[in-house]
Amino acid sequence: MFNLLGKIINMKTVFLLTLLLFLSIISVGQKNNYQKKLTGQIKKNISFARNFVYAENSDYNIDSLCKVTANKVVNLMVGNNYSSIYYQNLGLKLSAECKDKTAIKIYNFGYDCGGTRRLITHPVIQWKNAYGKIFAYNLSSKINCDFFKIYRLKSQSRNLYLLIGVEAGDGNCYQGIAYVIEIKGDYLIADNPIFVNRPYLNLCNREFEFDAKIQVLTSFLGHPSVPSPLKYAVDGQGDYSKDKMANVKLTTLIGEGYNSEPSIFYLKFNGHQFVKEN
Repeated sequence: MFNLLGKIINMKTVFLLTLLLFLSIISVGQKNNYQKKLTGQIKKNISFARNFVYAENSDYNIDSLCKVTANKVVNLMVGNNYSSIYYQNLGLKLSAECKDKTAIKIYNFGYDCGGTRRLITHPVIQWKNAYGKIFAYNLSSKINCDFFKIYRLKSQSRNLYLLIGVEAGDGNCYQGIAYVIEIKGDYLIADNPIFVNRPYLNLCNREFEFDAKIQVLTSFLGHPSVPSPLKYAVDGQGDYSKDKMANVKLTTLIGEGYNSEPSIFYLKFNGHQFVKEN
């Protein structure tokens, strides 16, 4: 009686294990097929964007294609430890990386809009949490920029990073951009009020340098020219510019050095925000 019962239990156990193995194989196969289809779409879209000619496709919504593609790149990156070479083979450019525990990497792709802005860049950020799990975020949903430097900001309790990059503005302007993000485990926070009430500075024909040792950000003209008025840089940044008092504070923060010869200003990170260097 007991032997028969034991055999039945063993048969059920073997059946359940076989079923679980079968379902696992199906799941892995489905995942592999999904990944293969996703990578194919990404590679095709990035190639199309890179070779896009506005004059030949003036009615095509290339920006929409790039936004969709950036989200697909995020879906591919999350949870997958593919190499940089793998992503580069899909057409993504590794533009910057930070070799600390978060292992932040910024990849991008873009297209030539055919207008005065020329190349429009779509950046995507990848990082690891404390357990080594991989996450990604479509930063092009916030800003178009070719970021080329990443610096860790000194903060007692937060993982804050300064990104520095450039992007074409129009025929007479390239935009120097300093953007601060926060990595909070599984999440990336892209709208911290680091520069008065906004996460970035976006200034025409200027370059940014950062001294990580003393935590000082320097902004200067990229070439001899008259500084562009601060009005657009402060008042023309979408929702961030709706707070008029904050606009006044930001203008005061950077205006003195910006508007004087030779148009250089310095900001120091105090652990929470960028403030005037004493």
